[in-house]
Amino acid sequence: MTGLHTCWLRASGRPRGTLIALPGLAESSEAMLPTLRHWSGRGFDVLGIDPRGHATSPRWTPDLLSRHAGDVIVEDILATLDDVLVARSAPLVLFGHSAGGAAAAAVAARLVTRVDAVLLEDPFWRLPVTQFQDQPVAAGAEAGLRRMRDMKPADRIKEIQALFPLWPEDELQAWAKTRDDTDLSLVADGHVIPSRGWTTLVADLTRAGVPVLVVTGTIRTGMTANHRAILRALGADVHVVRGATHFIRRDARPLFHAIADAFFDRHVPADPASPGAVSMTAASEMPKSPAASPVTPRALLPPGGYSWPK
Repeated sequence: MTGLHTCWLRASGRPRGTLIALPGLAESSEAMLPTLRHWSGRGFDVLGIDPRGHATSPRWTPDLLSRHAGDVIVEDILATLDDVLVARSAPLVLFGHSAGGAAAAAVAARLVTRVDAVLLEDPFWRLPVTQFQDQPVAAGAEAGLRRMRDMKPADRIKEIQALFPLWPEDELQAWAKTRDDTDLSLVADGHVIPSRGWTTLVADLTRAGVPVLVVTGTIRTGMTANHRAILRALGADVHVVRGATHFIRRDARPLFHAIADAFFDRHVPADPASPGAVSMTAASEMPKSPAASPVTPRALLPPGGYSWPK
């Protein structure tokens, strides 16, 4: 038993499948609730899993960190899913943002014969391919998180709203709480990318016929043009939301939901005979991938940006 904190949202009507959602570093399932509720309303049983060191999940120890944090995160999630997979034969979908996206791809590759689709929001993958974070970056992220902890929640929200003016208000309180709930030792370590190279993971998934969609933005994102080219060469789809940052789901929530809905409708269709089944997205309305979609014009981030632990 890993004791990871989880959040279940049941589908309305007969479930079309189970969707596993993994937040990024220093985030939480609670901070994703508007999107998780949207997907449960679209017919998925949704399970949000907070990795070790997040929300009320167990903390990190020096021994666990020495085993490479990204790999421990994956093993924890797989152990948490054991009971879920035994009890369910419905389609299985994985979603992850940032470091959660890196973990979601690694988990999906380990469960490749059970997974029906993988959706990743600007996953934290590096080029050249490596599982290690630069220690000055990790130290800066730790310092930024410590600074936030010295602020009142209202001041945290005021600062983040100035930097990310498009973030919806219904996620801000939960986001501010994550500043206190995140294990600083994990942020200081920084090595949250699984050790199996991300290019190998994506190739394993697409070779097995698992559709992979990466949604990214154009402002201070983890995905570069080189990332996008490699992903497409490996058989993954990429959708670029112009004007969005690393946090596409918050900068452009309706558009992100539309892109995700089209992807899920294409690969995990709802049962039209099920009571409460959602309508399939019409083929003509589906955002095509690879593609680019604009968001409402936004204020660019200030020079130097924001020291954000991903």
